[in-house]
Amino acid sequence: MNVKSCNKLSWAIAGALASTAFTNAALADDGSASAGNATRLDAVQVVATYGYQPVDVKRDSATIVDSVTYDDIEAPTGDNSIASMLVQVPGVSFEGDGDEPRYITIRGISSDLNVTTLDGLALATLGENGGGSRRVNLQLVPSDIAERVDVFKAFTAEQDAGAIGGAIDIVSRSAFATPGPYFMVDGYGIYSSFEGPTGENAGGAGKSHWGKGLKTAFADRFGADGQFGLVFTARYQDRVRNSNKNWTDARTYFDAEGRPISAPDPELGWDGRNSTGKFAYGDYSNVITNKGGALKLEWQPRDDIESFLMGYMYNRRESSTMNSTNIIGLNNGFTDRTQDTGTVEVDYIQSVVRYNQWDRTASGVTSGMDWHLGLDSTLSFRAGYTMEDYKDTQPYLAARARPDGQYFTYRMSELPQLTSYIGDPLANSYVLQAAEMTHTRAHQNVLDLRADYAFNVSPGATGLGFKTGVRWSRMRMDKDVDSLRAVTGSDFTAGMYDPGYSHYGSNGLVVPWPNYDRFWGGGGLDNLPIHEGNTRHHSTISDYAYEEEIGNAYLSLHYATDATRYILGLRYDDTSFEGRTPLTLDGVLTDQVAHPRGEYDSWLPSFNVVHDLGEAWKLRGSVSRTIGRPSPGNIAQAESRTCGEETTGCSISRGNPDLDPRRADNYDLALEHYFPGGNALIALTAFRKDIADDIFTLTTEEEADGLLNRIRQPMNAEASRIQGLELALVNRAFAFHENLGASFNVSRLDGRMNYVADGGARSIDRMLYQPDWMANLTLTYRIPAIRGTARLSANYQDDYLTSIGSTPWNDKFVRATTTVDLSFWHEVADRWTFKYEVDNLLGAHPEWFHARDVGGTLSQRDHYGRGLYFHAIYTL
Repeated sequence: MNVKSCNKLSWAIAGALASTAFTNAALADDGSASAGNATRLDAVQVVATYGYQPVDVKRDSATIVDSVTYDDIEAPTGDNSIASMLVQVPGVSFEGDGDEPRYITIRGISSDLNVTTLDGLALATLGENGGGSRRVNLQLVPSDIAERVDVFKAFTAEQDAGAIGGAIDIVSRSAFATPGPYFMVDGYGIYSSFEGPTGENAGGAGKSHWGKGLKTAFADRFGADGQFGLVFTARYQDRVRNSNKNWTDARTYFDAEGRPISAPDPELGWDGRNSTGKFAYGDYSNVITNKGGALKLEWQPRDDIESFLMGYMYNRRESSTMNSTNIIGLNNGFTDRTQDTGTVEVDYIQSVVRYNQWDRTASGVTSGMDWHLGLDSTLSFRAGYTMEDYKDTQPYLAARARPDGQYFTYRMSELPQLTSYIGDPLANSYVLQAAEMTHTRAHQNVLDLRADYAFNVSPGATGLGFKTGVRWSRMRMDKDVDSLRAVTGSDFTAGMYDPGYSHYGSNGLVVPWPNYDRFWGGGGLDNLPIHEGNTRHHSTISDYAYEEEIGNAYLSLHYATDATRYILGLRYDDTSFEGRTPLTLDGVLTDQVAHPRGEYDSWLPSFNVVHDLGEAWKLRGSVSRTIGRPSPGNIAQAESRTCGEETTGCSISRGNPDLDPRRADNYDLALEHYFPGGNALIALTAFRKDIADDIFTLTTEEEADGLLNRIRQPMNAEASRIQGLELALVNRAFAFHENLGASFNVSRLDGRMNYVADGGARSIDRMLYQPDWMANLTLTYRIPAIRGTARLSANYQDDYLTSIGSTPWNDKFVRATTTVDLSFWHEVADRWTFKYEVDNLLGAHPEWFHARDVGGTLSQRDHYGRGLYFHAIYTL
């Protein structure tokens, strides 16, 4: 689906939903029609909750918020994480892990610049495998821990201000929100359509198609007066995710004289012909196991006190074997070139087998108490200790052949195709390129304490009120890598074997693979000399530790009339930190350790207004300042020094403890209409963010002791801005058919950033990870005759920029995708429900490409196939 057709479809759906919603409102103006319609809407609400914005949460909020609710039966199994849930929210996009969302982007702002909490308490995060980012891996947290998830897009002083994109709060389930004892168990089977290599040459267990899952939820109140509550959720899932990646991510361009040039640029003399000297294929045997649970205990000894204690632990383990082949041609080996075809002499073939055991665990204990003191005043306490752990053991083996007189031919279609291979790759001699065993461990823990006092600020309160509070949090993280590396260059031909398998998309080509079982099962690195220098270097250079303390205090003044609420707030934020990183001198790792440390503080004002335009309309406005904290990786980055003669100084690469946080001035305006019955709304929101002190890695010169040093480190430079519109429509029951409901939203973003690098500055018409368009549609049709419901969900995400090159030719994007899921469930007996699902109904697959705005070349395509689920669900 292209952007133009998406736009037309978006506005057509919006018009239909709006028209029907207004018809419902007109019917509701008549007393009898209103009563009848309200009854029908309530009936639909019971069976159609997931995928629909909770109208009351948005209506009653003092600021701009969008939410999504969870339902044990209705939620698609593919939406088994908080990340998958949030994709339904207006203005939300994602960065994926294979066929699943992992990191959430709000309004086109990097996921590193969001705040994510569980019942208002910070979640620990290791980001990308302990790499020092702030992005929270919401793929790891299952959706069934939540009653709903709120996404705050405008800010008051009461919220953590370290969020330029938005603040995500996971609201956990409560036994006091359940009308009676509740029990659900769901057992299901999974069929994954993409078979792939099914475990050929795999380090771990390999499967072809089938997986399984089990999840359960229990909630009840007990005690003489029902003052105690208990909520328990747990799940286990074992899923096959075999896949293929075809990355032809290099192009070779020539001028009219046949000389290689860097880009297809007429100014460089490009001859207009498209060529490639690289084909790369990777086939993956993956089994993903998710398991874990949460237990929440609640106590309400009397009407004015509410308290809870919750513990959770979730683990995701991915057993992944990659067998990959790179076929690389000689730059001067191109012959028979036409516009889109040619022949290339092979420079080398590299064959790799890599086995990963990615093991991620999120766990924590949270607690809280709310004491209602009367006269609409509440004293609240929250405390949490959350952790995330990452482990991986990676055996890695690579061999390379340099054949004589072997060639490949290509055709430059959208994704270039290998059309033939001339020669026998199985007859080549192979040399050991790499033999490594790497163990990686990372850990982060966050201790979070806060106290808040509120007076006369609840929905409906009028007059003067206020809210004030303090918060202190401490985050500690560390990463440790141990890597054993062999001396390379020996003959490895005897370690290769014919797998009898052709990489998906390689036109039947079979190349030898390193024999995993023969090498690692036969002693592995014990049979090879160890490279002591490489082993020490790679076992130390990525190690680091980081500790950060944040203190906050805020005061928020509320004043409300019958029609208008004003909130004026000021938040003080103070951050201090210290890191520990290794030091490299002239390319040699030393025993010295650097200790970058620093601090920064910010005063952050905000002003919010909510005005009721009659009974059905609300107008909201917000102005606020928020910050984006530098990531631990920006600060605690390994330091490397290369020093020359006495008169030239040193070249130094390091982190920068003197970084300022990014600062964003946020402007929001929203118009909302709520229809009678509380089941339909229309909301239009406009926003703009002006972001100062963006962080880029730059080289500067600094004089010290008479020497001129060149220092490469993250620096604050330039500014960015983004603005956009979000339209959301919800109607749980259409006037022309009470059993049909729909939810739709569409977002349009327009961003600009001034990118700075050592080679100069560029102005780019978007921000990193920012799509121009996003849209979601959920259609639900209830079938009373069989006590069943059918649901169709579609998500459109426009292309977005993932990395920036020195020129537009080297920018890398993820291509626009439309994913469609279909589910159907029906009761087969009292308490029993069967459910059927198809994930990725249209077989969408991720694609990456270069140079979006100057022609664009597709460089990678992944295949994951479809997922089919069958459930047997018992509820009590």
